[in-house]
Amino acid sequence: MSLLIYLNPFRVFRDFVRAPVESFVTDQYMGYKKKTNESITSVKELIYRAGILLVFFSAILWISIFMYIAFYYTYMPNVTHVRPVHLQFKSCEDQMGLCSYPYAYVQLTKASYVLMSGQPYRIKLVMDVPESPSNKDLGMFMVCLQMRGKGGTLVSSSCRSAMLNYRSKLHYYIRTSLFSPLFLLGIDDERQEIQVELFSDFQDDPNSPVTDAYIELQSRFVQVHSCSLHVEAHFSGLRYAMYYWPRASALCGISTNLFFTSLVFIMSWYHLQDGLPEFIKNKFKTEVKSEPDEKKQVSKVKLERKDSFPLIEEEALAILEEYQTLEKKKT
Repeated sequence: MSLLIYLNPFRVFRDFVRAPVESFVTDQYMGYKKKTNESITSVKELIYRAGILLVFFSAILWISIFMYIAFYYTYMPNVTHVRPVHLQFKSCEDQMGLCSYPYAYVQLTKASYVLMSGQPYRIKLVMDVPESPSNKDLGMFMVCLQMRGKGGTLVSSSCRSAMLNYRSKLHYYIRTSLFSPLFLLGIDDERQEIQVELFSDFQDDPNSPVTDAYIELQSRFVQVHSCSLHVEAHFSGLRYAMYYWPRASALCGISTNLFFTSLVFIMSWYHLQDGLPEFIKNKFKTEVKSEPDEKKQVSKVKLERKDSFPLIEEEALAILEEYQTLEKKKT
């Protein structure tokens, strides 16, 4: 009887023809159904996700730019401080000329400090002097500078020598001949600019910051048109790169801030995702069924189709059952 059951043409047709065809058709149907469901919501989800990503990226980018700007203005000092120097002296009562050295008090700031502590500065005095016979015959003279804090406390002092640039008579005659039209029109005149570097590596004391400067020209015969005190920051390391290559430094700084800010945002998002409302979680979850669920659904369809026998197959099974009962009664 078992051989007869296995050789049943209906069973052979069902197991080797109809079942593979039904399995293939069912798989194709479930695949197309899944793609159709995904395509319905794909455009809406794509727009929503793109908007969320754009908002987050814009916020992170602006935060990175603001952080770099704040760091730049906090870390970078002012490059140059220029203060005018108004020289004073005591006049002689019975003769022409000066009876004291020219001197000046220069207020660098009214606040508590003007220089950044730990930053080296170059301090120089720029003098505009005429090429008068008195200055030419003067030769060398001393220029002294005292950096003082609040209350006149002496922080540091320095003295340097200075003199006019030497020019021979031939140079003087040629230059006067060439520039005589400019001299006559008042566009140019015979003067020299003398720059005296008094400090090459001055660093402010944070305990006693500099607020004033005292300048003295130790010669009663020097003649000066005008003076100005220049305090220039001498950059090195990171400050040097940020000042002389601002675009490359800004790109590197903003990119670094963007990386770490994005990392913090992503870690915070995964850490706080469990506490978010359900409707926000569902927006970020992909609506894709798991593989076990699909297999269950496919097997369910197959079982339903296997249980739906045709009428001819049911009659054949009934005849076989009656034949088996008759054989049992005979034995």
